[in-house]
This record gives sequence, structure tokens and C-alpha cells, in this order.
Amino acid sequence: MANTVDKVIRIALAEEGYQEKSKAAYLANPSVLDSKDDGAGYDNYTKYGRDMHNIYPSVMDFPASYCDAFVDWCFMQAYGVSTAKSLLGGNFDDYTVASADMYKKKGAWYTSNPQVGDQIFFKNSERICHTGLVIGVTNNRVDTIEGNTSPASGVIRNGGGVYRKSYELNHPRIAGYGRPNYDKDSNTPSISPSAIACGTPLLKRGSLGDEVRKLQSNLNSILGENLDVDGIFGGGTQRALITFQNKYGLSPDGIYGKSSEAKMRELLYK
Repeated sequence: MANTVDKVIRIALAEEGYQEKSKAAYLANPSVLDSKDDGAGYDNYTKYGRDMHNIYPSVMDFPASYCDAFVDWCFMQAYGVSTAKSLLGGNFDDYTVASADMYKKKGAWYTSNPQVGDQIFFKNSERICHTGLVIGVTNNRVDTIEGNTSPASGVIRNGGGVYRKSYELNHPRIAGYGRPNYDKDSNTPSISPSAIACGTPLLKRGSLGDEVRKLQSNLNSILGENLDVDGIFGGGTQRALITFQNKYGLSPDGIYGKSSEAKMRELLYK
């Protein structure tokens, strides 16, 4: 199986809204860690910390701040332990300074031009202190999903859960980006010419990459939508596509296939 970026992005997005648990809730029922909402608190008890500690107890602490454990957990779920370690610079580590250093030693550290799937690192006045996963990049913003943060704007450490965030590319607290060595050209869905000829869907919910960005931009132009052009085919993009399909007499299946593409080309280039 290919080690494509979409695998880890989908897993990370499915965790959005997870709440860390209180110590009392955990002690009363350890399985509460597997619930998104039950037992919420601010004591750093999470399934990410538990599972990574079980794999690597000498390095991954539990309970502990879990922004890095969240990223490691998503990679482990997507690719398995051995491949996840390789993609993350060589190993798991819940200390953000050490995680960033692994990328630097591998020559995979960047301070500009982030890509979807990069591990983003944030700094305070003393050191690198927080991390997340890049899920979208536009001309002036980088979108992320992070553990141990909150939905409030800005870099929030120890925020209580897993949330999507967005920052200006020149945000002063962005330290840099570690770039996992995904399979080449994995940012876009893999569509073969024969699949297209047979009418296989081009893009659907869960698709990622530049082709999704083009679709989102076109839907904004044709329908007057205000979709985030983030390259992530989520619920908003699907609803907008269904609106487009209904408006122009197409099957409203929320899948961008040959008929939707043809009608969109007709409208854009007539």
C-alpha cells in the first residue's frame, strides 16, 4: 500500500473534537479515553498518550501534554509503527524540540512554503513548544489540525482537545515544518486514465489536493459560494457540489465525475 499523505490527513480529521479526559474520569473508567466527549477535563489523559506510551514507554509519557503524541498516533494509525517512525524523521518522541531536531538531521526541515502533510512546529520565547499537522495551504495561510489546543485563534497550548486551526504564513510563532517522505505526488488523488474513461468518480468526499482546490475555486466562481480553497473535500464542498448538480440538471450525488466536469467547463469557458 502506498504511503500517501491523504491517509494520515483523513485519520487526523476524524479526531476533530476529541476532548482530553479528567483524572477522575479516567480512574473511574479507563475506557473513557476512547470516547470523544465523555469525561472531558484538563488532566492530559488521552488515547493518544495511552497508545503511544504502550508502544514506547521509555519516551512517550502518559499522562502528559499530547500535541506531539497526537501527530505520532495519527501516523501510527495510518502507516503502522515502522513506517510511521521513518516518515516522522526516524522515531516517535513527545518532546517537540526532539521531534523537530529529527527532521533537521534528516534534511527535511523547512521554514517556508509548507505543504499538506507537513508537521508544523510552533515556538515561544524559549523553544519549540507545540506541533500539529498541516491540512491546507493557500497563498497567505496555513491550515492545521492540532492536539492539546482549543478552537480559539492563535497558538494555544494545553487547550483541552483536537481542533482545526488557521494561521497567516508569516505568523511569528511558526518555527518551521518537518516534511515526511511520503510517496511522490501523493498530495492528489490517484486517478488512472482507464478509470476516468469508465466513469469512475474523479473527486469525492475525503479527496485531497490541488484538483480539489480547483473544484472549490470553480464552485465559488459559479455559485457565489465562500468555500475555503484548502484542497480538502469535506462536507461544505460536497454540499456546494450537490447544489451545483441540482441547479444544472445533473445527478446530485456529491461526486465530481465526468458529467459535472463537463458542465463546469461549459460554464467557465463558454
